[in-house]
Amino acid sequence: MTQLQKYIWLIDTIRRAGKISLEEISSRWERNKDLSDYKPLSRTTFNRWKDAIFSQFGIIISCQRSGGYFYYIENPEDIDEDELKKWMLDSFAISNLIGENLSLKDRIIVNQIPSAQSHLATLLEAMQGNRVVLITYCGFNMHIPADTRSAFPVISVQSPVSIQCCWQS
Repeated sequence: MTQLQKYIWLIDTIRRAGKISLEEISSRWERNKDLSDYKPLSRTTFNRWKDAIFSQFGIIISCQRSGGYFYYIENPEDIDEDELKKWMLDSFAISNLIGENLSLKDRIIVNQIPSAQSHLATLLEAMQGNRVVLITYCGFNMHIPADTRSAFPVISVQSPVSIQCCWQS
């Protein structure tokens, strides 16, 4: 598991819990062999990750000292109001969850949409260069003619593997 996956796991664990003690975080960490090799999460490691999460994502993990030491995300609006950041964190969290449960792979159905991965980089490069792209859409209904458009693309991300290309004329 990469450091990024560990940070996402910690963010997701705290987000889902709302408020959670370090002991409970460590317990959840330790129960997952793929993550921890059954070793507890030390306070030192937790604090390093917490600092790295702030540095990389701008997410503040704070501690509520009254009524016990419970950790929470101090600025959840930074996630909830930034659609792209929320989508990225959710996508990584889903990837982590599926990765943690590969033993269930025969019971998980995934619909692959190849255009998302193969064309996203090209569209983003065009957008960064403020270039016009030419795209031809061919629908499943053979009675409707193909539609070709030349315009500046605007990308709408639908799910971790699906994009829609919208047009800004």
